[in-house]
Amino acid sequence: MQQDEKIGNGPRKPEAHDWPTLVARVISDVARIVQTEIRLFQASLNPILSGAVDRLLGSTLALAGFLAGGLCLLAAAVVFLHRWLWWDASLAIAGVVSFVAGYAAARVAALRASQSVDTLQRSFRRENVSPESSSSAMRKVDRN
Repeated sequence: MQQDEKIGNGPRKPEAHDWPTLVARVISDVARIVQTEIRLFQASLNPILSGAVDRLLGSTLALAGFLAGGLCLLAAAVVFLHRWLWWDASLAIAGVVSFVAGYAAARVAALRASQSVDTLQRSFRRENVSPESSSSAMRKVDRN
């Protein structure tokens, strides 16, 4: 009859020997949830990282190609200038031209980077809506 009394419709009283089981179940459930969240994070991060690695590899190969081509053009310019000038003068001219081109490329890159940062900051800047601007916007809506 004691089992029938426990099965009744009334609220069940927690017994002392159930707590360790409940704590173990809660811990295992939390562990499964954390594992699932980690798997979801990895699944969403994998395409991003693989795309970034692909872009990095492509950019590195392009940089190597441009660097090799630039060195060949620089050597050709030095040899071409050597027809009329001594080696030291032709190397100096080629060095100055390379320095000026590198400085110009760095300035263009810095300008584009600052424009990108400004655009990014503008996109995250919150718009402040004042009561005057919202009332004028309402008047424009009422006119239409």
